[in-house]
Amino acid sequence: MPAGVAGPTEISFDVRCFLLPVADGIVVIDTGMGGNATDIHPALERLGAGWADISDVVITHAHADHVGSLNEVLSKAGNAVVWAGEADANAVSSGISSGTASSEAQVRAAVDGAYLRGLRVIHTPGHTPGHISLLHEGEGLLFTGDAVGTMNGVMVRPPAPFTADPVEAELSLRKLARLSPHRMLFSHGAEIPDASSQLRKLIERSEPQQ
Repeated sequence: MPAGVAGPTEISFDVRCFLLPVADGIVVIDTGMGGNATDIHPALERLGAGWADISDVVITHAHADHVGSLNEVLSKAGNAVVWAGEADANAVSSGISSGTASSEAQVRAAVDGAYLRGLRVIHTPGHTPGHISLLHEGEGLLFTGDAVGTMNGVMVRPPAPFTADPVEAELSLRKLARLSPHRMLFSHGAEIPDASSQLRKLIERSEPQQ
């Protein structure tokens, strides 16, 4: 990311999507930047699965680095159902090109507290109005989307220029902290140990930048 976009210096960061095997398929959480299907394919193979096994695609929010490969994934994944937070669903739906398998299907709203293939939807607005996180309660595993991330092993808030409502974003961080998950997987940045404790310290340490 060039200097001046999210701060005074150039930033290099990873963009992650996730494949989660469930009883009757594979759930894809976010699709990454455009062209990312070439990385998703070998990940499916490592799970002993193929594109036809994808049952659901869950989008944490409608930013381009999370939906960039959605059309490509849908063109390969047949009848996969697409989900997004209520306030982001229209934006995600409008980006689905005609000609894809799901082009005529409206993106379904992932409502706070609902369960999608064993994942509990956590409404975490702020970064975008409809941002969601996902909790696998059995494993105590939280997929944070962009509500929070890591950089060089340190937990960080997302860049202020890309956060629609910093006050809502802070409330969402506190909501996630109350869940006390065993593990947290971030869309940007590697997993870190004792993430719940680190999240509480992040909240206590500083206020979000305006």
